Amino acid sequence: MTFVMDQSLLYSKKSLFLILLVVSVFSVNGQTFATNIISEDEVDNSANAIDGNLSTSATVRASTGIALGIGAYAGHLEVEFPSTLPSNTTSYVKLDTEEDLLPLLLGGSLGGLLSDIVGVLLIGNQEFTVSIKNNAGTVMEESSGNANPFATDMLRVVTNVDNDYFLAIAPDSDYNRVRLTNSIGSLIGLNNTRELNLFGAFHGPDPALCGTPTYTSFDGSGLTLDLLNLGAGVTNPHLAIDGDLGTSSLIGLGVLGVAASIEQTVYFDTLSEAGENFYIRLGVDPELVQAGVLNNIEAIVQNGSQAPFFTENISSLLNVDLLGLLQGGEIVTIPLDPGAPADRVTLRLSSLLNISLDQNLNLFEIYRAPAMPELNPDSQDVSICDGSTVDLTATTSVGNQLRWYDAETGGNLLATVNSGEAYTTPVLNTDTTYYVAAVEVGCPEESPRVPVTVSVVDIPTASDITIIGDENPICSSNDVVLIPTSDVEGSYSWYFDANATNEITDGQVVGSVTYNIDPDDGTLTINGLNQAGSPYSYYVRITEATAGCENAPGDLQVANVVIVDSGASVNIVSAPIITLDNLIDFFLGTPTYAVTGSVTGDANVGDVITLTINGQTYNGVLDANLDFDIDVDGSDLALDPDAAIEVFINGGLCTLTGDIDIDIPVLIVDDLLQIFCASDNPTLLDLEVGANISLFDSLDSLVELDLDTPLVDGEVYFAGILGVPISVLARVGITVNIINPPTPTTTSSTQTFCASDDPTVGDLQVNEPNVVFYDSPNGGQELDPSTTLVDGMNYYGAIRDSDGCESTTRLQVAVTVDDGGPITLTGQTEEACLNGEEYTYTTETGKQMYSWTVTGGSIVAGGTATDDFVTVTWNSLQDTSISVIYENPAGCNPVEMFQLDVAVVNCVLGEEFCLRVYNEFSPNNDGFNDFFEIECIENYANSIQVFSRNGNKVFETVDYQNNWDGIANVNGILNKGEHLPSGTYYYVINIPELSRNLVGWIQLAR
Repeated sequence: MTFVMDQSLLYSKKSLFLILLVVSVFSVNGQTFATNIISEDEVDNSANAIDGNLSTSATVRASTGIALGIGAYAGHLEVEFPSTLPSNTTSYVKLDTEEDLLPLLLGGSLGGLLSDIVGVLLIGNQEFTVSIKNNAGTVMEESSGNANPFATDMLRVVTNVDNDYFLAIAPDSDYNRVRLTNSIGSLIGLNNTRELNLFGAFHGPDPALCGTPTYTSFDGSGLTLDLLNLGAGVTNPHLAIDGDLGTSSLIGLGVLGVAASIEQTVYFDTLSEAGENFYIRLGVDPELVQAGVLNNIEAIVQNGSQAPFFTENISSLLNVDLLGLLQGGEIVTIPLDPGAPADRVTLRLSSLLNISLDQNLNLFEIYRAPAMPELNPDSQDVSICDGSTVDLTATTSVGNQLRWYDAETGGNLLATVNSGEAYTTPVLNTDTTYYVAAVEVGCPEESPRVPVTVSVVDIPTASDITIIGDENPICSSNDVVLIPTSDVEGSYSWYFDANATNEITDGQVVGSVTYNIDPDDGTLTINGLNQAGSPYSYYVRITEATAGCENAPGDLQVANVVIVDSGASVNIVSAPIITLDNLIDFFLGTPTYAVTGSVTGDANVGDVITLTINGQTYNGVLDANLDFDIDVDGSDLALDPDAAIEVFINGGLCTLTGDIDIDIPVLIVDDLLQIFCASDNPTLLDLEVGANISLFDSLDSLVELDLDTPLVDGEVYFAGILGVPISVLARVGITVNIINPPTPTTTSSTQTFCASDDPTVGDLQVNEPNVVFYDSPNGGQELDPSTTLVDGMNYYGAIRDSDGCESTTRLQVAVTVDDGGPITLTGQTEEACLNGEEYTYTTETGKQMYSWTVTGGSIVAGGTATDDFVTVTWNSLQDTSISVIYENPAGCNPVEMFQLDVAVVNCVLGEEFCLRVYNEFSPNNDGFNDFFEIECIENYANSIQVFSRNGNKVFETVDYQNNWDGIANVNGILNKGEHLPSGTYYYVINIPELSRNLVGWIQLAR
């Protein structure tokens, strides 16, 4: 790689110099580096910032100067990419600061708190500013000295596995330049310098990383300095991206009782592709799992700085196996398919309140790899015969490969194959589990391994099979019944030879002999054998159910049948009655059941009778009446494959045979569609299924449902008996239909009525028929339509349909009952001043045809037919009033009228000094106007004297406090302490501060 540089440099601390750099486009390992220097000042080795080598750096200097700003400077370096990057394209800038700022800024909005812990100031110390530009225009800028800097997804400080620090830049606008400015705050003393190292700016993938994230950062909310000091935060964040599944970062909140969260984000160089998953490997304290923390851990996925498009709590991503591992304290790897391209994954832990546990989790790795392989159907639940091999096949996305291992982790790599190609196991003699993982060609990251267990089944031998029915000679007049049984689960085949070359088929006829094979239990029934050909040999093999292993030729079980010519025959009469209660006893209580019956024909008292049921034999003896009573295990009756008892009667020379049908009851539910009202809050207990019946959510569930479980509309519930196999008693599905009428509607949720109309509940307006009303939103008392409405009360309506079902959510109607009371007229009615102030009176708004009448005064504003107010000055002391009439078509009274009397007095005013004398008072202890009042008198030093109309002093005081109640306090015509009679008196008020006296009259009325 070569480049040509034409540079003219004149070094001066006070000079701004221009560097023109002509270079070729640097592309290293798929990463495109900035190649041009647009501007620089106070920079050493600036070319190192564009050389494509992240181990060399340019140094941007800053200085505090020597005194009063002399010699102080801030350096900068601006670099340019070869082409404009579209918005949301993430680029990275590797940098380092002399002060230890970057580890703090790695915490996003927690940076300020983290700086308080370690004692490194972000403001006033070394500071740097990042400017993201599109040519000369700045599209984004951030400074380390700002509050909570680098806390958005468009610009963050991140770190790599080596604890180097970078800026992750992804603005929402196109850009092509990055400018870093290094400066020093005011807290650093004079004659100090600080350096910022810029190693390079680049974008694009590093192919060597494949699915390993390149960078990480963390952030939080709701945290305080105390919480961080107590362990909240992220410890060793780089260990979550080191590719080592055994090391982890610690994401913690500590023990806290407030809402808070902490999160760690990892960054990938490239967007994920279809067929790839993200994998989150984590460990959580089982006590926290039990407390429900999995619902408080979120996985968040996004494309660059765009808003996250995938957010799910971890509990929703777990299957039963993974949940069980976490509950047991194991580390799990959780697959996450975001459904769209993404390059950032965040794991957020939000606090659980009201618990005293240390809330944290270990994040071992977040990585990207192909989705886990899918096993072919024939490679699931694999069973093979002992000494065999098997082909195991899985598929993955096009272009990926499959790796087969002998262990879940580590172990030996057994084979690498393409998608859809089989891995052939060696010969196996024991159960063996193999593991398959998907991998992108050339990359080390694998999907979690998918287990494939191969069960090795022993090959059946003759000794594994027992045949019932050939123990004694059989009368030729009876069928030969050969019943095979085995502990090996499988199906039976019958042959005429020991090498299994000549198979007997169902319904086969050979001469006069007919062969029938029961498909359920493999019983061979032969009709037509005679003594001439006796003995007869028949051979049976079993084919194991899972692997299909069967007896080897020459190792079949043999039945040797001896026939005695005889015309003897019997008729067996027996009809076992099995009820549902019997079935419960068979499997949950006492299994013993007595099979009874009688025999007629060529049988004798004392003959041995043998019952074969479900492969088991039960013996008895015919009594004097040729009756039998044999206790058997009832579960054998219920589980017998062909629902028939094979009967053998040893009649002496030969055995007589017959059978008894077994009638297994079925579960009967009369109503398979059951309808309920949602308003009744129905539960499983409300289903009509009969006694001793359990309910399940599926045909084969092993767990019965709690009878308090609410019913769900459209759901099917299955009735059965817990403990009785479903192969014996099939479950019955019951469909539930829940009726929930809609909430009624109204044209107005607040309804007004006139009291004169005597409104009732039946007058409430609703849009639907069949609405009933209650006195509460839930439950409560149903109200008769004739119930009188009450002002201010809420009523709650529900639709009731023909089935009696009601709306679960009721309509609320607020009621106002207008009693047509008097209208209001507000304004000053007492001590209004004569020929003084203007007074405003108001009435209800929104009415029509207002008519105002003022007696003893003049209207100065308002008072028209459209005004709800009037402003008046009073010019008379007697017969003063104001009245209003208006029309109210919407009200209960169409015309409203009100008159207000007003008391007008002469007021002596010193209004420029806030002084007003109210010259009438009535000291009669009625609590109204009992004192001679002078407004604002308390604001001034004063003296006051009051004289009778004859000039006799009756009251005097200094610094009057509006507390004279008409009692003389000087001796004269009246004695001190006597009540002054009603009449006119005169006052002199001296205000020294104002150099004036206020003189006037007052009227005292008792």
